[in-house]
Amino acid sequence: MTEKQLQKLKDQHVLLAQFIVRLSAFYEGYSDELDTELQTLRSHLAGQPDFTLARVSMDKLERLFQSSEQKLTRFNHATIEVVEQSVKSLQRSFAHDDAFKKHTAQLLTSASQTEHNLFALIKLCLNVIALYRQLPASSAAGPGPAPSGNQPSSALLSDKFSATVHSELQQLLDTYSTKLPDNHQLADLRQHLDNGLSHQDLLQTCLIILRVLVKDSLSEATFSGKVIQSLHNALGAVNKDVSRSITKSQDVFASRVKTDDDMLSQLSVFEDTVNESASVESLRSEAQRCLQKMASTLTERQEHEQTEQNELMGLLQNMQTQLTTLEQQTEFYRRKLAEQVIASQTDPLTRLPNRQAYNERISALRQQARAANTSLCLAVADIDHFKSINDKYGHAAGDKTLQIVGKQLKSGLTGTEFISRWGGEEFVMIFPATELGVLKQKLDRLRTRLTELPLKFKQEKVTITASFGGACFGPDDTADSVFERADNLLYSAKRSGRNCVVIEQDK
Repeated sequence: MTEKQLQKLKDQHVLLAQFIVRLSAFYEGYSDELDTELQTLRSHLAGQPDFTLARVSMDKLERLFQSSEQKLTRFNHATIEVVEQSVKSLQRSFAHDDAFKKHTAQLLTSASQTEHNLFALIKLCLNVIALYRQLPASSAAGPGPAPSGNQPSSALLSDKFSATVHSELQQLLDTYSTKLPDNHQLADLRQHLDNGLSHQDLLQTCLIILRVLVKDSLSEATFSGKVIQSLHNALGAVNKDVSRSITKSQDVFASRVKTDDDMLSQLSVFEDTVNESASVESLRSEAQRCLQKMASTLTERQEHEQTEQNELMGLLQNMQTQLTTLEQQTEFYRRKLAEQVIASQTDPLTRLPNRQAYNERISALRQQARAANTSLCLAVADIDHFKSINDKYGHAAGDKTLQIVGKQLKSGLTGTEFISRWGGEEFVMIFPATELGVLKQKLDRLRTRLTELPLKFKQEKVTITASFGGACFGPDDTADSVFERADNLLYSAKRSGRNCVVIEQDK
């Protein structure tokens, strides 16, 4: 190779090193471990590149990227679910607006196509934020004529949509305020939410909580990765000991076969000696020699087998210890997972099932009702004048009210009947195999039980009342459609003076 060609090759290496350095900056901030190794790689490639050390760093980075791929996939799935739920909520709120429905449908289609593309996911989130940013502008016009086909109704936005977002945020804040009691930002958000927020403030609150959700999801992903790595290491160690045990057993077997062959050979020699011996004295001498040799062989075999047995028992005991440790780790992770599942489906304040638990239960009960051809009813309850309790007696009184009301409603249910906290001061109940007439009686009993609660705040007696709306599934109903009807009936109960029950047959 000529000097000119060698210089050109060196220049290309330097150019490649500079390109890798610039490319590595793209991944900065993903994780501390990656940042550290990327910094090491850049130090190897700076100035006079050391490709030997750089290759070691690149091998480490390759393993880190592979282990991070699953975490990133889970993060993408979780984020897409949040985006889809938000867009679907908007879609339901503006179901009358064809242009808006088309826009949200396009976003949902985009969401289904971003599973393995982080950049597409970022673009999707920006599009959803842009959609939210359009809402305050459309509501700022104030009261006026009915909205056109391409603009959401401001009245609907201020009432229905804001109430939905407020409820969602309240539940999320309750959940994360319990998990992060020292987070003053969450406490301030909760205070502002109770006092009422503008649409712009609601958007800012959504973004803050979204950051908390993302951080929590990444933390859970990191924990899961550590769990998998720990189990992988333990299983790898057990696998090595199993391989060593198999090898040791094979060696023991081969040694035993060799000893048996030696003894058979000695017996064959002895047999020939017996046949050829001319005197008893020589026969006796030869017999003693053969017996001594066989005894020596057996002794060596016994000692060898004892040594190998001790080694094998040591391996087996080591494997037993590792399996016991692995079993303990697995049990710990199983309990941890079970606790996470329970926590993810439990409202931290009232200890009632939350919205996620409700979604799973309503789906299962709907399938059972269809299979058995039985009725299924749903009711929504909302505490009357709850904001006034918070304002007058403080958040502690409001929290206590939610806990007591939740416990009282749950104690009034029987059998397979189910209750969950929907969010804020709203609860949702499911009544399998219940007709509308019976539903009205059940809800009236629950309403009366609440009014009889002996509550006192700041030495002042407080009477708690609630409004109820109830509806039953029809042949073509979905959980969302029945809930929406029950929710509308609840607002009818509110408009009728509160502390009453309104079900479908009453309309």
